[in-house]
Amino acid sequence: MPWTPLITQQSTQESIYSKLYEIKEELLANPTAIGQENLFGGDLGVSLFFFYYYKLTQDEQNLNIAAALMGNAYDGLENNPSPHFSFASGVSGLCWATEFVRASDFMEVDTAEIFPDIDPIVSNYMLGEMQRGNYDYMHGSLGAALYFLKKNFNPTIHENITAIIEQLSMMDDNGKQKWNYHYKEGQLEECTNLGLSHGIPSILVVLLKAYKLHINPEKSKNLLDGIVAYLLDHIQDPTIHKAYYAYAISEADTEMDRDTRLAWCYGDLGVCCALWQVAQAFDDTGLKEKVLEIMTYTAKRRDLEENRVCDAGLCHGAAGIAHIFNRFYQDTHNEIFKDAALFWYQQTLSMATFSDGLAGYKAWVGNATQEHTYEKCTGLLEGIAGIGLALIGAVADFEPSWDECLLIS
Repeated sequence: MPWTPLITQQSTQESIYSKLYEIKEELLANPTAIGQENLFGGDLGVSLFFFYYYKLTQDEQNLNIAAALMGNAYDGLENNPSPHFSFASGVSGLCWATEFVRASDFMEVDTAEIFPDIDPIVSNYMLGEMQRGNYDYMHGSLGAALYFLKKNFNPTIHENITAIIEQLSMMDDNGKQKWNYHYKEGQLEECTNLGLSHGIPSILVVLLKAYKLHINPEKSKNLLDGIVAYLLDHIQDPTIHKAYYAYAISEADTEMDRDTRLAWCYGDLGVCCALWQVAQAFDDTGLKEKVLEIMTYTAKRRDLEENRVCDAGLCHGAAGIAHIFNRFYQDTHNEIFKDAALFWYQQTLSMATFSDGLAGYKAWVGNATQEHTYEKCTGLLEGIAGIGLALIGAVADFEPSWDECLLIS
């Protein structure tokens, strides 16, 4: 189904184009202080904004900027004596991005030419992290798998992905697949993480990509069925907990926070992105109906404070919410999702209120041991590059396939 511009009102389009130009200028004036090869926070992620801004504007300058930023990322890796290998901030993400821009016809690049000896190293990282139980796609094994699944295939890659599938198949909960995860809720404990960013929905998406490439299809399908069954079995009452899905499931702690925020990273939106891809792939009418039920309920969640929407970024902010609803509208043409997407895009524009921010934006940052603050951020996941990518998706007539890196597609 072709992608069509969601926002057609001239005044709102003009506001978005104006904001995109501001974002461009801010990105040029404020080089990232994070590792250049960092996909979610560094130059590498910023390059994706410029590739898509080029596609929107057809201004060759933006393409040249994107290519230069990719070059910075390659230089950053070569000059780093001990690089990370994760998808979010290291070699796996850089290799994936290289294959992505090649497949998208932005640049003629090839990881085999740029890094001729990289694949065995990334493969060892992927297999080693899975053996340690670190399946996390952002910071563990499955991020490396994403790179190999994007790459032109060969027997070694097929063999290594098959090994990952075998490792994943070792955990079975009465036919309902789950994997433990170390989750901090006051203290470190084992649980089943339900977030798309770090949990079993991410496993679902990666396995689906493997299945589509006919890698161990029988076992892949069994695992897919098991994960779907587990997720459907752990739906909670949204009239009690605000959401259909908790952050995580812990047998030991029934008091874990079940009132998930509205966001890509955790909660209903991310789970639905994963389940929807499976439902479409297998034309599963029942699963489609359940996902649309959850998304219809979620479309009504618009109180920013109640839903903990504190900034505009992709990870846990308004732009990420808007983009996901836009995706669902493009797939279904359901006006409920269009209305929700328009609401959250308007919130995204309205959040550009910081006089000392970047294009008016700051990111809400912190963790369980810190007080949250607002800080300037250029990156893809939490910063203005990601906000810009979501805004491009609202006015473009081409698919924003960059969201593969967030497992949204």
